[in-house]
Amino acid sequence: AIELLKSLKKHLRYRELRDIFNLPPPIIWRYIQGEVLPSPDRANEILNTIISKKVTKRIIEKEIEVYNGVVATYKIIYKPSLLKLIGYEAYIKFKDLEPTAIVTAEVDGIPVALAIADYFDAKVAIAKRRKEVGFRTYIEYSYLSHEPPSITTLYLPSTLITRKDKVLIVDDVLRTGRTLRALIYLTKRTGASIVGVFSVIAVGSRWHYLTDEVKRIEIIHQVEREFPLHLGSSHTY
Repeated sequence: AIELLKSLKKHLRYRELRDIFNLPPPIIWRYIQGEVLPSPDRANEILNTIISKKVTKRIIEKEIEVYNGVVATYKIIYKPSLLKLIGYEAYIKFKDLEPTAIVTAEVDGIPVALAIADYFDAKVAIAKRRKEVGFRTYIEYSYLSHEPPSITTLYLPSTLITRKDKVLIVDDVLRTGRTLRALIYLTKRTGASIVGVFSVIAVGSRWHYLTDEVKRIEIIHQVEREFPLHLGSSHTY
């Protein structure tokens, strides 16, 4: 609870924390400074409030930006303090399913996957757009990216995930669902079971067809408007 309070303080003022947790700022300050430890009941209350009041979502709404139709996540997924909160959100949503492996695609899904894996003590497998030295065999999947039009191929080392694994598939932004669909295919090829999909942000509704392939899809923040992507953009989803 204290670590998450420290993370929250990097994004919120003491008066905002007071309103969220209904605690005097001096008490919150002592918790953050380590001068006083919250009781077990108070610690649980703090953790529950972070989820029930959607505090992480509130911060993401403040940080999210859109450039030329691209949802910019740099200020979100490359801040360790916010990643701790994102990881905790994913942990609460999927702890009942006990994932043993986190699968994501390079590049921006990696910090999110690592943050989540830390909570579950799970391994991380990254699907990349090229084969790397150190692995002999790969599972691969190619799909069409429309912005700009191109064929994208993802490679997942075949030995990273086993049939015994329970996999949580993770990404930073969910828009068309093409990347997530590729990750679903790659994971199924390993024989592992998929417990769900987690994304920090979802844009529009074109990805909804994935609900036919995965039982549980959880997101933190939904951007309702579908922004047109400019061909100069290099970010695909």
